[in-house]
Amino acid sequence: MLGCLVGALLPIVVGSSAAFTGSVTSSGLLGLVFTVRNLQLLRATGEPSLPPAVLTTVFGGWFMLAPLLYMDVGFLATAGTQLAGTIISTFGLYTTVAGLTDGPA
Repeated sequence: MLGCLVGALLPIVVGSSAAFTGSVTSSGLLGLVFTVRNLQLLRATGEPSLPPAVLTTVFGGWFMLAPLLYMDVGFLATAGTQLAGTIISTFGLYTTVAGLTDGPA
């Protein structure tokens, strides 16, 4: 959850371009929805749910790639967004693998 919030808010804080800020902030908020749902289902059932885990991984990947697609993003926005994406993807990929292997998360 923290990764999505950092990814969504960092471009606003550091004053990145409007296109990058809009894209990453809206993606961060949507990714936050899937991350929260993933955690909610994990706590309720004790087993990971595959759809939100996969979507969480996809949003993390987008955060890692997005700074490379936009011009003049800046160092702090690039580093922060990519770090947030790495954290998000790691969590999502872990729960995806746990869901596919039928093992406890």
